Amino acid sequence: MIRCCVFIPFLGRLEQVAALVGQLLPQCQPDTAILLVNDGGAADEVESYLQPLLQSGPACLLHHEGNRGVAAARNTAIDWCREREVELLVMVDSDCRVDGEFISGHRALHREHPEVACFGCGVVGTGRSLWADLDRIVSWVHAMPLGAAHPVPGLYHLPTTNFSVKLAALNGMDPVFDARLNTGEDALLIRRLRERGAPVWFAPRPRILHADRERLRDVIAHHYAWGHHQYFVQLGNNLSARAFNPFYRALFLLMFLPLSPLYALAGASLNLLPWLRHRPRYLLAFPAVYGLWLAKSVAVMEAAVRPRHCLRPPVP
Repeated sequence: MIRCCVFIPFLGRLEQVAALVGQLLPQCQPDTAILLVNDGGAADEVESYLQPLLQSGPACLLHHEGNRGVAAARNTAIDWCREREVELLVMVDSDCRVDGEFISGHRALHREHPEVACFGCGVVGTGRSLWADLDRIVSWVHAMPLGAAHPVPGLYHLPTTNFSVKLAALNGMDPVFDARLNTGEDALLIRRLRERGAPVWFAPRPRILHADRERLRDVIAHHYAWGHHQYFVQLGNNLSARAFNPFYRALFLLMFLPLSPLYALAGASLNLLPWLRHRPRYLLAFPAVYGLWLAKSVAVMEAAVRPRHCLRPPVP
């Protein structure tokens, strides 16, 4: 019987996927499985590349016929786990590296805190460029591997880059992740769990290493996409009908446009303040962080102007 499943969604990055699976396989107990979901890559190529790993341990590979997005890949993993009555789902992204206590660390957290629905854990961004530093500052403020395990304040969410959840906490959610979102499916899940009164916690360990974006255009593109989901989730009442209502959208734009510099200022300040307690030198990054938040504010307005263009089409 499988009690714990470690899930990795991916599209390409086969060398990184193979390296990550190689780190995870020695950690697997008899009741642990590794599930890979190939989200639209050529199935024959993926099978050929990963076959040696699939033969050497408890790993299972599923394929999407086309690219359906990471939210749909996560839903595929949850359906697979529900069919097998898995108790704990651990998620890690394909561009990450883990230590030797990654799986046991997540399992220990849930044994020690049976009342907690999910844990997000520490992320250490890696990269050699200034743009990777900027990506780290903006991306991982919610996941600094410091302090003790604690409930997550309402202003923050838990990235599913290093995340574990009890499947029982997801009962009644179908689908669990909204596959219309290109980004922010994790933020919406955390909001839905909080609405249910489910405890949402952060723990610094087990931590992972994440390969951050090295080029400025990649950093801007990623965080611009995040601006889209901020309109739908934070400002659109969890992708409710009002986010698509033309009257709400027009009123929203009239109010948001003059306030967008303040929105960027508030976002950049909230982004940097937790870092400054530990790395005061990051204050020097404020202009660049503010610039990214200005880009996010433009993306928020684009989502309000043409919301359906900024979402993925419904998954059949």
